[in-house]
Amino acid sequence: MRASFRPLTSARLLVAAAVLLLAAGCASGPTASPDLPDDLGSPVAAPVVEVDDNVFVPAEVVVTAGTEVRWEWVGRAAHDVEGEGFASDIQVEGTFSHTFDTAGTHPYICTLHPGMDGTVYVVPSD
Repeated sequence: MRASFRPLTSARLLVAAAVLLLAAGCASGPTASPDLPDDLGSPVAAPVVEVDDNVFVPAEVVVTAGTEVRWEWVGRAAHDVEGEGFASDIQVEGTFSHTFDTAGTHPYICTLHPGMDGTVYVVPSD
């Protein structure tokens, strides 16, 4: 028995392409998680993360919900900071800040340099 195939209309192609793009976009960036490691250190009151050449220093910070984290560019290359719900411009100097109100694990990346990533661990405020 021979299967019959209907040609795809342009509307179906458009819908299929939109679904693929949406799926790719959802899978590409870091997302926040409510799970926190058991061995976190004490929260930092006013954390500053240096954006150096292909590394965030420190790569992990622990803060209390409602704390602003500031990234400060100290290297010579262009970088950005991007996580779920926040994104800086691509820049070579200056700072970027974001306040973390939700407890959980908040990974972030530099979209220009694979492997350049960090994490903000947010513990609930008492």
